[in-house]
Amino acid sequence: MKNVILIGFIYIGLVSQSFSQDEKSLSKMEQFVSNAGQIIKFENYNLPDLKGSYAVLKTKVRRVYAGGETKYYFIMVKEDKYGNKTAYIAEEDLVEIEKALDQLIIQSENEESNSDYLENKFTSEDGFQIGYWKGKSLKWFVTLEKYGSSSTSFNGYADLKAIIGMAQKKIQELKAS
Repeated sequence: MKNVILIGFIYIGLVSQSFSQDEKSLSKMEQFVSNAGQIIKFENYNLPDLKGSYAVLKTKVRRVYAGGETKYYFIMVKEDKYGNKTAYIAEEDLVEIEKALDQLIIQSENEESNSDYLENKFTSEDGFQIGYWKGKSLKWFVTLEKYGSSSTSFNGYADLKAIIGMAQKKIQELKAS
């Protein structure tokens, strides 16, 4: 009987562990605002839409006041009839993404692979991805969330570089005000 109870507890532990691994992890912004018992203030500053090959991404900078702290986020939203896909990119991650994009641009311009398919990308801590893939032609992409279909492709990198620069500039303006 003790063995049956022990096996039952082991089984329940394994099942609960597998479910917890499948749960979506919280973004840095979601973690920052998840503290109960405090006043949280959000301010959004819209940026121009980012037009991809087959989708348009809404972009904005968000300033969040919570628990005496202020943090800034760049938000990209892909509207979908089944639920929007959203990337919340923390200010410190935006700096890393911008550096990675500069490196990816250089690598894409010097790409000499003869493979049938090639993909080169950077992934942030929150699962946001930016990069390029090459089949018959070179395409750039962003993936907003770790799970689900949240990728959008672009014919070049210029608009991606521009919107990241606009977000950085807006954050600096907000910090100065």
